[in-house]
Amino acid sequence: MELRDKGVLVTGANGFVGSYVVQRLLTEGMRVRAVVRKPEAQAELERAGVEVLLGDITDARVQEAAVRGVSCVVHTAASAAPELPEARRVNTQATASLAEAALAAGCQRFVHISTVAVYPLRNRSGVVEEAVPLLTSGDAYGLSKAEAEQALNAVAAKGLSTVILRPGAILGVHPTSTWGAVFPPFIAEGKFPHVDDGNTTMGYLHISSLTEAVVLALRADQASGQTFNIIDGHVPWYRYTRPFARGTLPSHDADQVPEFLSFRGRFSNEKAQRVLGFVPRNVFESSIEEIVRAQPKK
Repeated sequence: MELRDKGVLVTGANGFVGSYVVQRLLTEGMRVRAVVRKPEAQAELERAGVEVLLGDITDARVQEAAVRGVSCVVHTAASAAPELPEARRVNTQATASLAEAALAAGCQRFVHISTVAVYPLRNRSGVVEEAVPLLTSGDAYGLSKAEAEQALNAVAAKGLSTVILRPGAILGVHPTSTWGAVFPPFIAEGKFPHVDDGNTTMGYLHISSLTEAVVLALRADQASGQTFNIIDGHVPWYRYTRPFARGTLPSHDADQVPEFLSFRGRFSNEKAQRVLGFVPRNVFESSIEEIVRAQPKK
């Protein structure tokens, strides 16, 4: 698909992933529309040339207005709420209804940002490919995102062209970045748990790698109906925590921590390379340096 001058809706546009996606799609010459809940986010997006709709993306009427006249949707909005009903409301139900609205509006491509947390990862080793069965129980975020994929696939069966991207830990600088802003203070306070002294596996990518994957997913005809792991590489968890830690982090048994912290395998990105033309980059050290520089000065 040629992207220049195409209209695209980006959900979650003032969040970490969404804000970077917006900027990348603007550089591709796309006409970007965003839905934001907070009026204070509107002015900055409009200055960048984004058409902004105020409203809640979980509202069916807002969804219908948002997809009207656009060719594509990039759905980055998500909730990390620990309560399953709220996580399902935002991550599962809103994804399903937005996809239905996109289908009814005649959208040509729906790119959904999922996560590798949809896989059962506790104590898992070996290579995790896209065909691995998804979670059927577990934490609210991973389970609701797995259910969102299933709901999206049901709409795809009706004719919507969908692409699902499953990124690992997304590194980059933004006030709402999980790995760039939220967790470093917890690590500094010694509140981030390790398994096996942090020698389990972190699958990572830089935010710019994810925005590149979004562009590839929009462009590539052969991507339609496909799901892709998006990973730059793998490191032991201690390499992420070490720059922020002020002492030894607590060590826990695998069943006492979130599943991803006990993972000992690797996420395959072979399909993304082969089908999308995704090129993983060795950017862990530069990504961590970027995050360290952005930390508030004490």
